[in-house]
Amino acid sequence: MGGYGEDFILEYSYDIWSLGMMLYELSTGVPYFGKKGASVVTKELCQDSFEIDVSAVPDAKLRDLIGNCLNLDPKKRPDITGFLLHPYFLTSGIGPFGF
Repeated sequence: MGGYGEDFILEYSYDIWSLGMMLYELSTGVPYFGKKGASVVTKELCQDSFEIDVSAVPDAKLRDLIGNCLNLDPKKRPDITGFLLHPYFLTSGIGPFGF
């Protein structure tokens, strides 16, 4: 929230995070952070005690995929290939090998 916007570098892992958040909302029907504002969410994410909880996602494989996308360490999030090759897609018939 502080600093200079032009110094902020967006990585592809941020897109994967956003994709995970979207999948969470689509699968549960509610936004992960509810109606909290951006500054509140940012403060929560910066707390050492913050942990992602995807237990509300009903499908186990989708829950695992979303959890991977929402890993707090950006380097541990899947790239798009890892995302598409996740067992959720490979066993659902909608992935690259499902046709």
